[in-house]
Amino acid sequence: MSYSTLTSFLKKPSVIVLLVALVALAALLMTVHINKPYSHLISYVTPSPDGRTLTARLMFGAPKADGTFCEQVRGVEVNESTSQVTIDVQVFNTCNPLFSWGRVITADIGYQFDTNVSLRTPLARRTVADKNSGQPIPIVQPSDNS
Repeated sequence: MSYSTLTSFLKKPSVIVLLVALVALAALLMTVHINKPYSHLISYVTPSPDGRTLTARLMFGAPKADGTFCEQVRGVEVNESTSQVTIDVQVFNTCNPLFSWGRVITADIGYQFDTNVSLRTPLARRTVADKNSGQPIPIVQPSDNS
């Protein structure tokens, strides 16, 4: 195809409309929010009597009419060292659309949800931290949170 043939082809109104539509579609797709699992804030952890399980307290939005939550724990990542345990709890919101423009924020956060985290060795005197931020997660002994 010669240069003059290409330029005359690109000057056709239908081709211009198609190119503008493709550019608009590309711009729209770059702004879409895809609903995917995210790291959830852990309020505190409570060790089991043997120290090998931590119960992580999360705060979710209000439950649906059937009593279930929109948020679902999709995975827990634990890294253990001799001095610290880091935790990342991945949560997915099933009530949000898969694709949206802008993030859907859940209102009414304040409903307690617990999930268990298994450790290879007892917690003992190790600290617990959020994997992503590095911030310490409070450790609440079972007798402290009744």
